Amino acid sequence: MNRHAIIGVVLAVLLATAGVAAATPGNAPGEPNADESGVAGTQGPPSELPGPVPDFVSDIHSAITDFLNGMLDGALGPVVSDAAGNNDAVGNDDAAEDTASEAGDA
Repeated sequence: MNRHAIIGVVLAVLLATAGVAAATPGNAPGEPNADESGVAGTQGPPSELPGPVPDFVSDIHSAITDFLNGMLDGALGPVVSDAAGNNDAVGNDDAAEDTASEAGDA
Protein backbone atom coordinates (compact mmCIF):
# COMPACT_ATOMS: atom_id res chain seq x y z
CA MET A 1 0.00 0.00 0.00
CA ASN A 2 0.95 3.56 -0.42
CA ARG A 3 2.38 5.34 2.63
CA HIS A 4 -0.12 8.20 2.28
CA ALA A 5 -3.02 5.76 2.24
CA ILE A 6 -1.81 4.04 5.42
CA ILE A 7 -1.37 7.38 7.20
CA GLY A 8 -4.87 8.41 6.08
CA VAL A 9 -6.43 5.21 7.40
CA VAL A 10 -4.58 5.50 10.72
CA LEU A 11 -5.70 9.11 11.16
CA ALA A 12 -9.30 8.20 10.31
CA VAL A 13 -9.28 5.40 12.89
CA LEU A 14 -7.71 7.73 15.47
CA LEU A 15 -10.30 10.41 14.78
CA ALA A 16 -13.17 7.92 15.08
CA THR A 17 -11.92 6.43 18.36
CA ALA A 18 -11.24 9.87 19.83
CA GLY A 19 -14.77 10.97 18.94
CA VAL A 20 -16.30 7.89 20.53
CA ALA A 21 -14.20 8.37 23.67
CA ALA A 22 -15.21 12.03 23.92
CA ALA A 23 -18.90 11.23 23.48
CA THR A 24 -18.93 8.54 26.19
CA PRO A 25 -20.90 9.84 29.19
CA GLY A 26 -18.52 8.28 31.73
CA ASN A 27 -19.90 8.33 35.26
CA ALA A 28 -22.85 10.60 34.54
CA PRO A 29 -26.01 9.40 36.33
CA GLY A 30 -29.05 8.42 34.31
CA GLU A 31 -31.23 11.01 36.04
CA PRO A 32 -30.24 14.50 37.19
CA ASN A 33 -31.06 13.76 40.85
CA ALA A 34 -30.02 10.14 40.88
CA ASP A 35 -27.76 10.45 43.91
CA GLU A 36 -30.66 11.51 46.20
CA SER A 37 -28.16 13.05 48.60
CA GLY A 38 -30.46 15.81 49.80
CA VAL A 39 -27.80 18.53 49.66
CA ALA A 40 -29.86 20.76 47.40
CA GLY A 41 -30.68 23.10 50.28
CA THR A 42 -27.04 23.51 51.30
CA GLN A 43 -25.59 24.37 47.90
CA GLY A 44 -24.54 27.86 46.94
CA PRO A 45 -22.62 30.61 48.68
CA PRO A 46 -22.85 31.00 52.44
CA SER A 47 -25.56 33.33 53.65
CA GLU A 48 -23.40 34.90 56.36
CA LEU A 49 -20.49 37.11 55.41
CA PRO A 50 -17.40 37.58 57.55
CA GLY A 51 -17.08 40.72 59.63
CA PRO A 52 -15.36 43.85 58.37
CA VAL A 53 -11.58 43.97 58.34
CA PRO A 54 -9.75 46.13 60.89
CA ASP A 55 -9.01 49.75 59.98
CA PHE A 56 -5.27 49.15 59.58
CA VAL A 57 -5.93 46.92 56.56
CA SER A 58 -7.25 49.93 54.65
CA ASP A 59 -4.17 51.88 55.76
CA ILE A 60 -1.91 49.11 54.42
CA HIS A 61 -3.73 49.07 51.09
CA SER A 62 -3.44 52.86 50.86
CA ALA A 63 0.30 52.67 51.59
CA ILE A 64 0.80 50.03 48.90
CA THR A 65 -1.17 52.09 46.38
CA ASP A 66 0.87 55.19 47.25
CA PHE A 67 4.09 53.19 46.84
CA LEU A 68 3.02 51.84 43.45
CA ASN A 69 2.02 55.32 42.29
CA GLY A 70 5.39 56.75 43.38
CA MET A 71 3.85 59.01 46.03
CA LEU A 72 5.62 57.26 48.92
CA ASP A 73 9.13 58.38 49.82
CA GLY A 74 11.43 55.60 50.96
CA ALA A 75 10.79 51.91 51.47
CA LEU A 76 7.39 50.30 51.76
CA GLY A 77 8.27 47.94 54.63
CA PRO A 78 8.48 50.47 57.48
CA VAL A 79 5.26 52.16 56.38
CA VAL A 80 3.39 48.83 56.35
CA SER A 81 4.88 47.91 59.74
CA ASP A 82 3.74 51.23 61.18
CA ALA A 83 0.25 50.76 59.77
CA ALA A 84 0.04 47.20 61.09
CA GLY A 85 1.13 48.28 64.56
CA ASN A 86 4.30 46.19 64.60
CA ASN A 87 6.20 48.96 66.38
CA ASP A 88 4.34 48.07 69.57
CA ALA A 89 6.36 44.85 69.86
CA VAL A 90 9.84 46.44 69.59
CA GLY A 91 10.79 45.34 73.10
CA ASN A 92 10.01 41.71 72.29
CA ASP A 93 13.07 41.39 70.03
CA ASP A 94 15.42 41.44 73.03
CA ALA A 95 13.35 38.77 74.77
CA ALA A 96 13.48 36.58 71.67
CA GLU A 97 17.27 36.98 71.44
CA ASP A 98 17.65 36.11 75.14
CA THR A 99 15.54 32.98 74.68
CA ALA A 100 17.58 31.96 71.64
CA SER A 101 20.89 32.45 73.46
CA GLU A 102 19.63 30.47 76.47
CA ALA A 103 18.59 27.63 74.16
CA GLY A 104 22.06 27.66 72.60
CA ASP A 105 23.73 27.55 76.04
CA ALA A 106 21.81 24.45 77.11
